[in-house]
Amino acid sequence: MNRTQTRQELADKIRNEHVKSSRRFKLTTMLFVLFGVLACVVVLVWIQIQPEDSDEVTKPNNATESYGFKLTKEVLAGAEELEDGDANAADVLLYEDFLCDSCKVFHEETGSYLIELVEQGKINLTFQPFTFLLTQSTDEYSQRASNAAVCVADNAGVLAYSKMHDLLLKNQPKQGGAGLSDEQLIEFAVESGASESSECIKNRSFDTWVKEAMQAGLKADVSSTPTVRVNGLNVVKKIDGKELMPGIDEIDFALDITN
Repeated sequence: MNRTQTRQELADKIRNEHVKSSRRFKLTTMLFVLFGVLACVVVLVWIQIQPEDSDEVTKPNNATESYGFKLTKEVLAGAEELEDGDANAADVLLYEDFLCDSCKVFHEETGSYLIELVEQGKINLTFQPFTFLLTQSTDEYSQRASNAAVCVADNAGVLAYSKMHDLLLKNQPKQGGAGLSDEQLIEFAVESGASESSECIKNRSFDTWVKEAMQAGLKADVSSTPTVRVNGLNVVKKIDGKELMPGIDEIDFALDITN
């Protein structure tokens, strides 16, 4: 056997081995892809045949369909808590987080005035929980405080919620640490008129509902607190092109141009 023939036989052998290897690789790849497709189909079918979660979200009494608590002139007067309120009154929505320091300042500057407007029948004031500061405490205070306020509304109505709202903002803890304890929240609930809210607060019975309220706010284009809306119009103060927290003047202006 000459050197040329030996070289040709070696080349043929390498070529044959390459063809066999290529075939094995293609077959393995096809099987892998087929298995992946089948696995996806199985997962999709499994998801479709799983029974839907039958546990409905616990909804609090006295809440609106849009996850708020509406304070009206009739509510302040002690009448039955009607969701619609006075049709001639302007609708003011207030999105807040109980850990939001700007919300505390806004409440200190405008809270009493807003209540006066409610008493006069000029506005219906709806409190909208918006717990976007969940990570700004070491014990999920934003969520726990909102749940506690909702427990109060569920147990004793919107007027009690309003009182709880004021107490939580007045006694607001600093961000970055632990919030008020459950025992403190229960004390405020009792002070607000909801004496049977302790289990609700400890068990965080409305956690899921509060999270849904947050999602509803995001869908409504809320991105910060406090967000104030008068008849659907965002109310802000602008200085040098920057949007700042509104005050009484901005609220009055919004009421004038939207009525």
